[in-house]
Amino acid sequence: MVVKLIVAILLGSLIGMERETHGRPAGLRTHVLVCMGSTLFTIASYVIAGPQRAVGPINDPGRIAAQIVTGIGFLGAGTIIHQGSVVRGLTTAASIWAVAAIGIAVGIGGTMMYLAAIASFLVFGTLYLMGRIDRYLIVSHDYRLLIIALGQDARHLDEVLRMIAKHGGRLRSIEGKETEQPGVQSLRMRIRAERNFDEVGLSSELASYQDVLSYIWE
Repeated sequence: MVVKLIVAILLGSLIGMERETHGRPAGLRTHVLVCMGSTLFTIASYVIAGPQRAVGPINDPGRIAAQIVTGIGFLGAGTIIHQGSVVRGLTTAASIWAVAAIGIAVGIGGTMMYLAAIASFLVFGTLYLMGRIDRYLIVSHDYRLLIIALGQDARHLDEVLRMIAKHGGRLRSIEGKETEQPGVQSLRMRIRAERNFDEVGLSSELASYQDVLSYIWE
């Protein structure tokens, strides 16, 4: 049993480190605890069931382990962040779900431990390699939300749009409203960030433009 827990920690840390390096809300510790907890629940379900494997509500070894699949959804939902029309954290939620399955396989033991090890490397490869493929080969679909206070002169807006295009952004939608300050409008811009999008350079240029009173990224 102790060996299974140690294996669960090692396999969970493999996937957790990949998430940790990307600064995700669920990193190394979360994945290790989920994997080890799933293993411990699975071991406990077999111990409670006892040596007799008759099918029934008392000695069914899958009774406790089956609840892991449902319960892990609440933890995964906590990693999903909704920012306007942009949803982040789905991949991390899926990795937590996969780590729970790996932990169950480790808890079962036997040949399932080999399957758990193979699955761990496959999940790590999917997160690491597919992320690179998505970054370099597939057109980015990352969207950013920029809220900016600007003078109402149309020339000011044209200049801001030129800055966005210059730094690799494409304006997808814009929503404007008047503010309490006379001659100042608040613009809510949804920007598609291409692979060469330079947020730092754009922010620097916006800060130096005298007609931009304030701006914030969301």
